[in-house]
Amino acid sequence: MSGNFFKYIIIGILNTIFTLALIFLLTYLGNNIYYANTIGYIFGIILSFFLNSKYTFQSKISFSKLLKFIIVCIISFLINLFCINYILKNISSNIYLAQFIGCIFYTITGYLLNKNWALK
Repeated sequence: MSGNFFKYIIIGILNTIFTLALIFLLTYLGNNIYYANTIGYIFGIILSFFLNSKYTFQSKISFSKLLKFIIVCIISFLINLFCINYILKNISSNIYLAQFIGCIFYTITGYLLNKNWALK
């Protein structure tokens, strides 16, 4: 595996910790899970784009890359929300568990789309 793959994973882990911490904090402070999720992912997307552009791919930030990255994030985010909603309605009422599982689906979708399209 290339060094870029490991950088992507490390940045992804750090970004996921940051995003989940922010989401859980906002949820703990009484915010709706979907609002907390939205705010957390907006800040996570911004952090991820800059870190991956600079450290993973050592490329200059461009508008076209940003647009593709945002499209990938939107698709991943919608899949995340679908998972959260499905889990809360059909599997468990634990909002933290639902968020965590949704985050896993978000990460897998984002990685595959970025690797094969947006940041290729």
